[in-house]
Amino acid sequence: MAKDIKADEFITGSDVVSKIERIGSLATLGNWAKEMERNGHEFQHDGRGRRIYSEDDMKILEEMNRLLGDRHTLKQAVQVTLGMDDGDGKDQKGDQNKPMVLDHAMQKFIVSQNKDMDDLKKLLTKVAEQNQSYHEENLRLEKKLDELAEQNKQLLEAPKKQGWWKRHFG
Repeated sequence: MAKDIKADEFITGSDVVSKIERIGSLATLGNWAKEMERNGHEFQHDGRGRRIYSEDDMKILEEMNRLLGDRHTLKQAVQVTLGMDDGDGKDQKGDQNKPMVLDHAMQKFIVSQNKDMDDLKKLLTKVAEQNQSYHEENLRLEKKLDELAEQNKQLLEAPKKQGWWKRHFG
């Protein structure tokens, strides 16, 4: 071998094909890799000149697989995946040859959190409306209780009716 490569650090093409559903064959993997190389990505090679894939390469390929499932073309998927950076052409490590890939699970988490925040805002709005409604109902009931108390007071203070005999004979 031309380089001293640890077997557990790199993955062979056939392993990549078996792990990523949309690739299906070594020829398809080769097409994906060629398109990535046209866009500036560099792969490691073993002693025979064959591409070997690192964990970072696997993340990129998995992201491309997801994008292709979302009806992107291969070229679009490569450009989007390799183009994910922080705006200055470098990823967070400062290496221009390795693209920054957002983990698909992290993207799902962010979308989920945004949805949860929207749901929470709607729920809080609904609670505030119910609170206002309960407050208005409470005021209406207090007013009704005051009216009933006043009526009750008037009934208690009203002169007692006297019988016919007392009214005429005293």
